[in-house]
Amino acid sequence: MSGEAWTDALEDELTFARIFARKAYWRENPPPAMLLAMVAAGMGVWRPEKQPEKDLSALRALFPSGRF
Repeated sequence: MSGEAWTDALEDELTFARIFARKAYWRENPPPAMLLAMVAAGMGVWRPEKQPEKDLSALRALFPSGRF
């Protein structure tokens, strides 16, 4: 949703903390595609599918330093 290319430089700087910070930022400032989906859902012209929350604890355990 950020619009930036997935590069080696981005991957080198990516941590769980930064991923969760982006997610928190996007909750307050949704990207245009997400904002449009929210408006469509709010107007009742589109209904998103329910998706269960994913447990990421096993994935986090693979990267104890927080870096990929």
